[in-house]
Amino acid sequence: MRVGVGYLIQETNSFSPVKTRLEDFSLIFGRDVITQWKGTKTEIAGFCDVLTEAHHEVVPLFAGWAITAGPIFEAEFEQMKSVILNRINNAGKLDGMLLALHGAMCAERTDDCEGTLLRLIREVRGRDLPILLTLDLHANITQQLITETDAVIGYRTYPHIDTYEIGRECAHLLLRILRKEVRPVTVMQKIPLIVPAENMQTTHGPMAEIFSTGEEFRTKHREILCVSVFGVQPWLDIEEMGAGIVVVADQGASVARNCATEVAQKFWDLRHVFEVELVSPHKAIELALATPGKPIILSESSDSPTAGSPGDSAALLQALIQHAPGVPAAAWVRDQAAVAQAWERMPGARLETLVGGTLDRKFRSPVPVTAVIRSLTDGRFTFRGAWNKGMQIGMGRTAVVDVGQISLILSEAAVSMIDPEVYRSQGIEPRDKKIVVVKSANGFRSQYEPFAAKIIMVDTPGICSPNLRSLPYRRISRPIYPLDPIEFKLQKGRVQP
Repeated sequence: MRVGVGYLIQETNSFSPVKTRLEDFSLIFGRDVITQWKGTKTEIAGFCDVLTEAHHEVVPLFAGWAITAGPIFEAEFEQMKSVILNRINNAGKLDGMLLALHGAMCAERTDDCEGTLLRLIREVRGRDLPILLTLDLHANITQQLITETDAVIGYRTYPHIDTYEIGRECAHLLLRILRKEVRPVTVMQKIPLIVPAENMQTTHGPMAEIFSTGEEFRTKHREILCVSVFGVQPWLDIEEMGAGIVVVADQGASVARNCATEVAQKFWDLRHVFEVELVSPHKAIELALATPGKPIILSESSDSPTAGSPGDSAALLQALIQHAPGVPAAAWVRDQAAVAQAWERMPGARLETLVGGTLDRKFRSPVPVTAVIRSLTDGRFTFRGAWNKGMQIGMGRTAVVDVGQISLILSEAAVSMIDPEVYRSQGIEPRDKKIVVVKSANGFRSQYEPFAAKIIMVDTPGICSPNLRSLPYRRISRPIYPLDPIEFKLQKGRVQP
C-alpha cells in the first residue's frame, strides 16, 4: 500500500509581536523529507519506520517546523495551502495518510489552520481516504478538525518525550484500519477551561491524574483504542478555545462518549491544582544562592520561545548582574542588534551594549552590559535529548560574551531552550554553573531535572505569563475558567457531536 506522510508543526501565540512567515517553516518535499527526518525521535520518523517495517510504500508529502510565534501572515498561509495541496494532489494513488500536526496553529483571519488544511485535503482526496493525525498535548481541538479525520492521537507526555512512539502508534492504527480490523469512531468533549503550562507535567500532579482516569477507563473497555487529553496552550485569543478530550473507539460511540465525559469531568474538578507559585527575580537568586549544590535552574516561562515569546527578556540577566555579580551563571537573550555589534569585533574584544527589549517593548526593557566576547558561531546545532532528538536547529548568528562570571549567549533568532544543547553547543556546560536561566515553562524538565540541584519558577511579566488573568483576551470563548466565574457539570454520555 502507498501511504502519504506529512509533518507541519507550529504553535501560535496570539499575543506575540512577531508574526510567522512561510519561510520560518523551512518546508521540504519529496525524498528530502525522509532524508532529513530519518533517525530523529519525531512523529514523522515513527510513521516512516512502521510503514517500512510492514513493507508498505512511504509517500513523503511535506515537512516543516517553525518555532512558536504570532499568527501566520494571511498571504503566507494562502501560499502554504497552495504548495501543500499541490503536493498532495500530485502524489498519485494513496491508500491512507498520516499527518503530524500541532493543533494550535493560527493565521490572520484563520483561527484553525489545521482544520482548514484538512478540509481542503478532503476536497482533493475525498472522504474515503483514511486520514489519521498526531497532535501536541497543547492542541486546541475543534469540531472541524475532528470531522475531517478518522482518528486523532495526542502526545501523552509533557515534557514531550513520546513523539516518536505516538507516531508509531498512529501508523499501526492506520494499518489496522486498512486491514479492516477496526472501524474507528472519534468523539470530542470541550471544556470551558484554560490552565497554565507550568503544572501540566504528566509524570505527577493533576495532569497525571487525568491521564490515569482515561487509562483506567480504557483498560475496562477494550473497544477504546486511545484517549487523548488536550490541555491546550492558553495564549490563543480565538473562538472555540479551551481544553478538550478526544476518545477513539472501535465501533463504540456510546462507550467513547462516556469515557470522554468522565475524563473531562476529572479535568474540570482538578482545575485549581494547576495554579502556579512564582517568586520575584531577586528572591529567586536569594533562594538559589542559599541552596547547596549546582546548577540551580531559574525558569522564566513568561519569555519562553516554545510558547511564543520572542525571547528578548533581559530581566534575569539584570537580576544576576545586580544580585549575584561574582556567581558563575549562564543565560540566553535574543538580540539581533547586540549580535551585529559583536560580529563587528573579534573574540577577546570588549563589548559595551544594550541587551534585550528589542521586540517585546510592552513587557521588556534593555539592560546595559559590559562584556568580553568569547566566541562567534553560526548558531546551528542538533537536539540530543529526549525531545525531538536528532532535529537540526539554528538560532542565527550567535555570540557568547562574558559579563563578569555570567556566560551570556546572544542570538539573532529565537530557539527552544528545552535542551541543554543550546548552551553546550556554544561551549557552556550547565552543570558547571551555579545558576542557569532556562526560558521554558515545563518542557525543559525532562532534560534538566536529572542533574539540577533545584528548579525555581520566576515571576516576570510577558506574553507567556502563567497569570492568565493579566493577558488582553478579546475573542476567546466566554465564559471560561479562570477568566470568569463559571459552573460546569457534565452528564454522563453527553458530548459535543
